[in-house]
Amino acid sequence: MVSCRFLFFIVLFFQSYNGSSQTFWKVENEHGDEILLTIELNKSKNTFEAFSRKDALKDLAGTFTYSLAKAAGKLKYPEIVFIDGKTSTKNDTLFLSGNFNYFDKQFLFSASLTDNRFDGEYVERGRVHPLTGIKVPDQKPIKDYSSMVSSAFSIAERSLINVVWLRSDEWLEFKKKLNELKVKISDDYELAATYFWLGKKLPFSPFEISKSRPFNKPARRKNRVGFREIKPNTALLEGNSLPQNQKEMDSIAGIVDKMGCRNLIIDLRGNSRVNPIAANILVNYLSDRPFDAGVYLTRKWYEGNADISKVTDYPKLFKRIIEPDNSSGEVYKECGRYMTIVPAAKRFQGKVFVLINSKTSRVSEILAFVMKNRKIGNLVGQKSAGQTYQTENIRINTEFDLILPDCDFYTVEGKSLNGIGIEPDIEKSGDEIMKYILSVI
Repeated sequence: MVSCRFLFFIVLFFQSYNGSSQTFWKVENEHGDEILLTIELNKSKNTFEAFSRKDALKDLAGTFTYSLAKAAGKLKYPEIVFIDGKTSTKNDTLFLSGNFNYFDKQFLFSASLTDNRFDGEYVERGRVHPLTGIKVPDQKPIKDYSSMVSSAFSIAERSLINVVWLRSDEWLEFKKKLNELKVKISDDYELAATYFWLGKKLPFSPFEISKSRPFNKPARRKNRVGFREIKPNTALLEGNSLPQNQKEMDSIAGIVDKMGCRNLIIDLRGNSRVNPIAANILVNYLSDRPFDAGVYLTRKWYEGNADISKVTDYPKLFKRIIEPDNSSGEVYKECGRYMTIVPAAKRFQGKVFVLINSKTSRVSEILAFVMKNRKIGNLVGQKSAGQTYQTENIRINTEFDLILPDCDFYTVEGKSLNGIGIEPDIEKSGDEIMKYILSVI
């Protein structure tokens, strides 16, 4: 008994001498993504360190790769998130200030800890990102990430558009490594980082787990549609904020008509996020004749059919992309949807220019193809990416979605555009693009 007491007092002595303490916190960012932080205080030096799971980044990269990246200055810490800095106290509140390190990025960080509450922020390029959290008793994973990973594999194996991917060495290695790590994953940040890091070598993209987002809901933006007049009678429509519904399209059409625009520029450079419905609505506004543009086919189609459907059979086999019931974003449950153009009552009748480059992909690339193929607009820029597989968010549970390629677009001739890329009518780069357009209008 005396020996145990002596050992107990020795432990207390060294803890007091080192002046350190350790607590655990579940912290959430403005998007609802959670991180499990261990905060260690050095009371004698008034400093702190806060970090996510120890050596998680090293586990992901492997010791050799991590060591090379650290030696090259690309990575500094073996944790996915590492924060360090100074502490101060006032009344019952502890204040932290320092640097927030995430992979190879660093941001200014500050926080206050009062009782069991965490209030903080980090600053990225002048933008403040709030962080809020609560104290938790231990370092146990915030959620059952192992189960989520297993569910994601099951979804992928029945929904990925190309079954050949599932037999590739890259997929098998990805699956093996992820199954080894899934029991260690402790928070949302590590889950996302694991998929991002290990998924780099997959023969397709994206393959991500993210917090569920409402389908077809545009991000908040000051101007609902990126539309502006760049010179008299000429307007530019940003591809990353095309009209998302008929009401928005009608509003734009009214503005264009009132302005007396004779030239419309649609900028699809660097864009991969155009919604299929938005693309269909836009072409309806620009086309002077009706036509079927092609079909999006899913894994379900390939499992029951050896050939690509004929254009004459579209109405019998599929629903239209633009139908209201497509707002659920669950095309993967069907054989596919087809894109059919019906000219709007009030359509644009001037010249149309479409800007593309090597990062124009997915629906943006399909939109560019339709505009060129049907001679609706002139393409200016560089050859597009040749990545026309479409992605969808498939629900894993009440909180998370799996994002993966689940359908491909086929032209009315039955050809896939994937791996090909769309050639511009006029090849230009950089500032030459707008100079050319402004010179010919």
